[in-house]
Amino acid sequence: MSTPPFEETPRPRVAGTTGPRRPAGPGRTAARGGGRGLPRRVLGPVVCVLAVLGLCGAAWTSSTVRSVLRDSFTERQQSYIELYSGKEPFFDGGELVVPLELVEHGESGGRRSVRTWVQAADGRRLAARTETVATKPGALIGLDVRLRLKKGEQRDADLVEVTLPGHPQRLRMHLH
Repeated sequence: MSTPPFEETPRPRVAGTTGPRRPAGPGRTAARGGGRGLPRRVLGPVVCVLAVLGLCGAAWTSSTVRSVLRDSFTERQQSYIELYSGKEPFFDGGELVVPLELVEHGESGGRRSVRTWVQAADGRRLAARTETVATKPGALIGLDVRLRLKKGEQRDADLVEVTLPGHPQRLRMHLH
């Protein structure tokens, strides 16, 4: 018994198929979905990714969100004032001149107090003065603090101290 040459012979079923395969012919494609665009299993994840990207883009337009993200991924320095001596203190007549320089980092600038005093080797204060200076962020500000000493105290002057009230910076310079 033989089968006619044009009859289809039964094929074994493969897991996941529902019936016999039809050969691709005119008007038919071999891919599932009948040629109607992207298959549904690809279209769903693409739509999800696009939705997430759209939400991220919308959130990025908010300055608050950008600031929080920058803070979480960027190490930001605390604002501080840099205080240092431009030159060594020197005597000009009866005054001790203390050249100072300040640079403010991270703040918006403003008026800052600089407290300077000179003391003797035994700890006695000989003269003190508070100067107020206007600062700008990143700008070098020079300041010469003049401390008037009484007659004969120049030879007793041993130590100059400079502080910024409300800030931890402090300079200590011994006079030679």
